[in-house]
Amino acid sequence: MSSNEKKNATLGMSHGTASNRLRKNIMFSLLYRLGENVCYRCRATISSVEELSVEHIEPWEGISAALFWDLNNISFSHMRCNRPHRLGSSKIQTPEGTAWCSKHQRALSVNEFFARSCKDDGLDDYCKACRREKDTRQNHAKKVSAVD
Repeated sequence: MSSNEKKNATLGMSHGTASNRLRKNIMFSLLYRLGENVCYRCRATISSVEELSVEHIEPWEGISAALFWDLNNISFSHMRCNRPHRLGSSKIQTPEGTAWCSKHQRALSVNEFFARSCKDDGLDDYCKACRREKDTRQNHAKKVSAVD
């Protein structure tokens, strides 16, 4: 058995995956100790490593490798708040008083959406019904994995 196979067997996952998780745990621990575990987007506390996302403040892809490596261009956010930067207006335009539901793939009344302060338009990507369904599926999956 090779060294990598031994590591993978011991860790129960690939060594690369385990190393990345360890780095993220270390980073979150340091942010927490320094009181820097605050979301760049919504300014709320990031309370767990699962919520932590590293974010580029200015978009770098297709623009500049230097922006990717620039530590002054790095911040931290909730996973839910970190979203792709939109260059130009690639967001789907909808009639006044409506918003786009990513699951329905159509515009619905803004009254059918939960508010999300970290989003550009202040609304969730999914309508309330789709969000509840998605959250129910995720909660069920967590319960099933916790039992295993």
